[in-house]
Amino acid sequence: MDKYQLVVFGDQWDVYQVSYRELIDNPHVICIPTCRPNGLLGVIQRFQFNPRLNRLINIPCKSMWNPYYLRNLQGEKVCFLIMEYWLRLESGIHLFPFLRAHYPQAKIVCFTQDMMDTIKDHYTLRPFDVQYVKQYVDLFVSYDTNDAKTYQVDYHPTVFSPLEKTLGTERKLYDLYFLGRDKGRLKILLSICQEAKTRGLKCHFVMLEIPAEDRVECEGIVYADAPIPYEENLRLCTQSKCVIELLQQNASGPTYRTWEAISLNVKLLTNNQSIKTSQIYDPRYISVFQNTDDLDWSFVESEPAFTQQNPFQEKIRPESLVRFIEEKLQIQINR
Repeated sequence: MDKYQLVVFGDQWDVYQVSYRELIDNPHVICIPTCRPNGLLGVIQRFQFNPRLNRLINIPCKSMWNPYYLRNLQGEKVCFLIMEYWLRLESGIHLFPFLRAHYPQAKIVCFTQDMMDTIKDHYTLRPFDVQYVKQYVDLFVSYDTNDAKTYQVDYHPTVFSPLEKTLGTERKLYDLYFLGRDKGRLKILLSICQEAKTRGLKCHFVMLEIPAEDRVECEGIVYADAPIPYEENLRLCTQSKCVIELLQQNASGPTYRTWEAISLNVKLLTNNQSIKTSQIYDPRYISVFQNTDDLDWSFVESEPAFTQQNPFQEKIRPESLVRFIEEKLQIQINR
């Protein structure tokens, strides 16, 4: 059986660059991290793709760049893996019909790693059209089990590449760590922080982009006006005994906090009830709670069970996603 060339339409986001490093560094995989060319071409395209200008007047010919992205691709036996960054551009670049028309023998896979109703088109400001995408793809995958049921697509969790061995060796400075936006979480975190203080535990909760009038001062909670670099987040994870994961409303899939905890051998405190039935659940390093009243403080105060390497690290690598695609489409991918 001839093997398929894997082409990933990915993202420049630093979180993506870390989590998909295994594919990005693979010489057999073509990764396209951005729609933006270098140099003068990039300047021209920046004007053409500008969302504000396009809301005033629809600048034509954005799809003319599609052949440029694939200029180094040879052969017709291709598997395209498209992430949500490109969904946000679709009303302008029409990537899906282009791929189907110019690569009729190819397999097209769409993988969303955010709640679908939050993935907004840059030009229309509306959620992307799921049914439109479905007509072009061979496989549609969501990271969230609820979204997979709602939109009748396949499910696969997000993935995470192995981290450098030097990470995870930092001295522990905090008992509990959280990073994220409010989305209804601040009240929960305040309660956790206050109880932790009475127990002599140290918190470091970084709350992003919360308006000044909504901020509540509490020792252990830090407010940041902009996202912090992902490397800084990983460093803070390694300095903590336990990472907190709080899902946004209606979400059910593990977030990057789960993968960070596994990869860095720290404990995870989560309100993700569905994780109990997943292949990565182990009560030695994951504690699940519904509200702050049933939070297991003995778990927080105990030492991590995995002092060397969490045995679930192999299950969350990008390789698992590639195998999933192979099984679903009955193909072999070169890697």
